[in-house]
Amino acid sequence: MELWTAIPGYDGFYEVSNYGNIRSLTRAVPYGRHKNMVYKGKDLKQFISGSYLSVKLARAGVLKTMYTHELVLLAFEGDRPDVGGRCEIRHLDGDKTNNRLTNLKYGTVKENVADRKLHLQGLIAVK
Repeated sequence: MELWTAIPGYDGFYEVSNYGNIRSLTRAVPYGRHKNMVYKGKDLKQFISGSYLSVKLARAGVLKTMYTHELVLLAFEGDRPDVGGRCEIRHLDGDKTNNRLTNLKYGTVKENVADRKLHLQGLIAVK
């Protein structure tokens, strides 16, 4: 079942699902040259940036490109934990476009490198 939750920092503007989908919400925008214009909510089109799926989010006239996998974990798991070093997001099946919550996990650089080695050896299936 697909579950939706607000993207932190974009409450009332955007939501992300546990399947890795992102949508905008219907809202009235009280600024700019089209004051109080109502924008209809819609599913956002994702695109590849580097090797990862990304979306463009806008708020108060500021447009920001963000990785989908970061938004999924931020919304469902919270901020990256302090793991005693740099924390990365692991794609457990090795598919950088599979942004389902069940495929994502915070981890250390060491864990992410170990995952990649297993993917290369074929011990973890890559889709």
